[in-house]
Amino acid sequence: MIRTLHHVKLRSNESLRVAALTAPAGRYAKAIRAFLAHKGQPWLLHVDLANQGLTDRLRTTYYVGFLGRDLVGNVMIVDDGRVGILGHVFTSPAHRRKGICHQLLAAALDRFRASGGRVLSLGTGFDSPAYWIYHSFGFRSVAPGSGYMLLELSPGTVEAQFAPGRLRVANALWHHWPGLSLLFLQPRGDRLRAYSCGVLGQQDFEGRFLDLQSHRAARHTQARVLLARGRVVGAAILQRDRLWPGQIYDLDIFVHPGFPSGGGILLRSLKLPRRAKIQAYLDHPSASRVAVLRAAGFSLEATLRRQIAVGARPVDVRVFSLIT
Repeated sequence: MIRTLHHVKLRSNESLRVAALTAPAGRYAKAIRAFLAHKGQPWLLHVDLANQGLTDRLRTTYYVGFLGRDLVGNVMIVDDGRVGILGHVFTSPAHRRKGICHQLLAAALDRFRASGGRVLSLGTGFDSPAYWIYHSFGFRSVAPGSGYMLLELSPGTVEAQFAPGRLRVANALWHHWPGLSLLFLQPRGDRLRAYSCGVLGQQDFEGRFLDLQSHRAARHTQARVLLARGRVVGAAILQRDRLWPGQIYDLDIFVHPGFPSGGGILLRSLKLPRRAKIQAYLDHPSASRVAVLRAAGFSLEATLRRQIAVGARPVDVRVFSLIT
């Protein structure tokens, strides 16, 4: 479905039609896919599935700009109604420096806020031109020197996201994508958050979630989310190791520190493969996760000395394993 939001005059004196295109994109599906074709996989997996209506309760909106009948710019927001990810910001090279990106970003943020959206995350190059464009709209780095950014449209939203509540576990679905990304961006908690997905610090889960979805069958992936009042506060991922052949699995558990019982709840929700070796990589000390793993029969197999930095300080990574 497409809805024209307004028309605006650009620096070039051309009239830009600004519209909101909601997936499934119907007759515009081929056009938006062609416009974003340069992204490649796994990014186009989401575009294709969203246009088929196969992304669960995830809301996908393309804020698009037209000059005449030509699609010349795009800003995408995917969200769960409260938490979102901003991405696919792109203007056709022939139409850059006209202010198209600025107009589409302004429209996207205004409409996201009006629809109940409260916080957005994104990833870009730190100190790049794009970084300062996002900064001008209120996005801020999650840590000094980081290109991962957050925009809290309603003060206190992030804190409220991780407020106490009754816990339950669910399979990780498409509409959990924004909440997972926000979870992994939090400053508090263990540093090594999801070894098997490459989340080695305070990083987002935007592209990593797409990679996870792309290889679920091949890696025999189990992915769970821990929910408090319907909001993502923890995650567990069990999947075959990318490097080693055979029945070698990697286990990742990361829970916001406000939910100390969450790790055990998540681990018990997984069906551990039989006749397999399961490995978990944890930065030191990860006391809560270590206790959960030991209670489940895992033991310390190896210590990788000074393997990961926590701030300016290198710390050990410990490998716990279980043979089933």
